[in-house]
Amino acid sequence: MTDDRIQIDELAYTVYQVTDLDLMERFLTDFGMKRSERRDGTLYMRGTGPAAYIHKAVLGETNRFLGGAIRVMTEADLEKAAAIPGASGIEAITDPGGGKRVTLTTPNGHVLRIEHGADTLPELPTRRIYPLNFHGSHLRPNTPVRQKKEVTPILRIGHYVERVKDAPAEVAWFRRNFNLIPSDYICGRHGVPGNDDTMAGVFLRLDRGTEFVDHHILLVNHSHLEGCHHSSYEVLDLDAVTTGHHHLVNQGWNLDAGYGRHYLGSLIYDYWLDPFGNRVEHYTDTDLVNHEYQPVYFAGTVEETTQWGMSPPPSFFD
Repeated sequence: MTDDRIQIDELAYTVYQVTDLDLMERFLTDFGMKRSERRDGTLYMRGTGPAAYIHKAVLGETNRFLGGAIRVMTEADLEKAAAIPGASGIEAITDPGGGKRVTLTTPNGHVLRIEHGADTLPELPTRRIYPLNFHGSHLRPNTPVRQKKEVTPILRIGHYVERVKDAPAEVAWFRRNFNLIPSDYICGRHGVPGNDDTMAGVFLRLDRGTEFVDHHILLVNHSHLEGCHHSSYEVLDLDAVTTGHHHLVNQGWNLDAGYGRHYLGSLIYDYWLDPFGNRVEHYTDTDLVNHEYQPVYFAGTVEETTQWGMSPPPSFFD
């Protein structure tokens, strides 16, 4: 049996328009990214991984979300994307790394860039991961933890979250065109478990059969608001989350919620607001799932979305 859907390799980056690139760069540097390039009123920030950039900021008169980007497996996948109604043609990318791109608009008006063939950069060095010693399972014998008080490096972008006014249409479009399937559902006030059209939120992951993948690369949330709820970036381990938290506190940036552990996806999270009101997340320890995973239809309270730690404020659930 063939799969005619576009095969996503990974999430690539998100794009924001902001009124001050200097301020954005200062925040993202404290957050754990490094400048890849800055030119023509555009700031490209990278993590330690091989991608040329994982965050793109464009100078403009207002602050707003300009969409996301995914990398696909083959050029044939790019051609499939170009055949979707409303798609641009295949265009050369002039951003760092190059490659080719097709630009789409989702049913709720979000811009989605489909890319292939970009060059990569050498990976940046990181410290070793600190395993944890548990009763009956000692993973760190004769190896003390020596975590410096410093910026915690971002490894890669893991996921982002859309706010949309018609979640069923958005989810159906992604599932029809891409190798994405639901991991978990948020039922919301009126959701009926088992009825996808009533869900307040759907976590979408890569569909790779027996291969274990991240719990989600995209969350589609039904909301009276529009845009990006947050974009999320992986760090090395628990010590990296907590060190990053205290560094950002000491620098005077705006904490949104954290740290804590989510119920859905199990991520250990730490949410911050950039200087323009965009929510960004450090995370570690996400669930890895495959075709044997059974989706959860979460119908709990707002408070139950956090297993431990600082719960998000009410505005987090708008």
